[in-house]
Amino acid sequence: MHNSSFNINYLSPTGLIGFWILFIGLIFTGTMFYFVFFRLNEDDDSYKDSKRKNLEKEAQKQRIARLYPK
Repeated sequence: MHNSSFNINYLSPTGLIGFWILFIGLIFTGTMFYFVFFRLNEDDDSYKDSKRKNLEKEAQKQRIARLYPK
């Protein structure tokens, strides 16, 4: 049952395949960490959302101006 074409030592961290698996895993973990903890905390609004917020501010200014006429 010994298959000489595939050696299990290739999958160890010091082996060629094991090193690349660890390296790709570290890159994947780093990118997931970046997207989960840094990108989600940014306050980037879409164009429509910023337009809606500006319209709400203008409507609020008009309501306040009606309360205090000159």
